[in-house]
Amino acid sequence: MIRLGSVPFLNVKPLVLPLEQNIVKHDFEIISAPPAELSRMLEDGEIDLGLVPVAELINKRACTVVPGVSISSLGPVDSVVLLSKVELAEIKTVAVDRRSQSSAGLLRVIMEMFIKTRPEYIRADVEAGVVEGVEACMFIGNSGLKNRHFPPEGCRVYDLGEIWTEQTGLPFVYGVYAVNPGVDLGSGVDALLEAKSVGMKMAEKIAMIESPKIGLSEEVCLRYITERIRYGLGTQELEGIKRFAAYMGELGEHPGGDFELKLYDGPEA
Repeated sequence: MIRLGSVPFLNVKPLVLPLEQNIVKHDFEIISAPPAELSRMLEDGEIDLGLVPVAELINKRACTVVPGVSISSLGPVDSVVLLSKVELAEIKTVAVDRRSQSSAGLLRVIMEMFIKTRPEYIRADVEAGVVEGVEACMFIGNSGLKNRHFPPEGCRVYDLGEIWTEQTGLPFVYGVYAVNPGVDLGSGVDALLEAKSVGMKMAEKIAMIESPKIGLSEEVCLRYITERIRYGLGTQELEGIKRFAAYMGELGEHPGGDFELKLYDGPEA
């Protein structure tokens, strides 16, 4: 069995539900964990491939990436949001969801490269709600989606995917399937691509299943996975990753140098 790491978010369901329900034939053992935890599991060899944050991938240059699949957005994403009591340029302290490195990195790029300010970032468990004692709070995933549509009174909502695209004209890629060196996926790549195709056709069913779990309407869930999230990995997405890596290098978040994504085409030693 090939150990496949996934995340428990609505945006991933079109990629994994056909596998979970065995609609698509596969040889995966599916393991669910938060994005940052999956990255650690990949590094420790506890999984063979995982849907990891792109910010983590930049530091794992030995990994290759399954072609044709990503979690990305072009414009508003709805699920990676900053709730703030003040304007962006006035934020001095911001609570950051500890579960994802890519969204945290995106926030740094927006604040420090685009807005030209340098707030204090406080890692926190924001699932319980807005953190006290800070001007702003970042939410991702299902909690980000809920806070986008039902923000607390007095909070402004900033969509980080929207800001990125406004500034760069590019998609932002949140996660990709990273493969550890030496792993032979065999027919696994075809299974992942087929699952994506089948899952996108199951969007209405997925929205119906997930809506009561999240506490949002089927309409909101359906719009999110059909209009906000993009699941391909083409030229634009690759350029978006490269641009993000360049910004992260300027911020001192990785060793620097040009970053080129290596697409999986078989096991590497």
